[in-house]
Amino acid sequence: MLNGLILTGGRSSRMGADKSRLTYHDKPQREFLADLLRPYCEKVFWSVNAEQAAELTGIGQPFIVDAFEVEGPLNGLLSAFQHDPTVAWLVVACDMPLLTSRSLDGLVAARMPTRPATAFYDSDGRYPEPLLSIWEPQSRALLQQALDEGNPSPRKILLMNDAALLTAPDVQELTNVNDPASRSALGF
Repeated sequence: MLNGLILTGGRSSRMGADKSRLTYHDKPQREFLADLLRPYCEKVFWSVNAEQAAELTGIGQPFIVDAFEVEGPLNGLLSAFQHDPTVAWLVVACDMPLLTSRSLDGLVAARMPTRPATAFYDSDGRYPEPLLSIWEPQSRALLQQALDEGNPSPRKILLMNDAALLTAPDVQELTNVNDPASRSALGF
């Protein structure tokens, strides 16, 4: 089984506004991504911080609150596995406004469940992109070990643990928009 996890719990300090609420496709990005992931996933969750959770109660969208004392996407991943350790998680960062079903089709079709994770190389083609990836149930122990050892980088976890690494059909879709200048450069 595959669940979707949209990482929305970051501070968005460089953007100056919650990146998951920015509108790119006639709706807030987190809603657009939830719609995009639904055809691939049994359930789709937003990964949120405690402040966001207080605002989301009662809206009907499932969410998972960050449960660990670590900043960054590792918190969302571990919290998702704490919520349901038996499923694989299709993880997408909320700041990828160019993402389409083309990349998701490629990722899901090439998924290797015997590996801890399946991911594309990043937009530079050199390193794995952990923020558009599928994490299998067996990766939970690797994620927890990384937290325990003080190495909270999902990219390093992918590099060091035999993840299946793929070439993206269109690397532009992996573009992260982290500040107003990058958003403007893309025409948004």
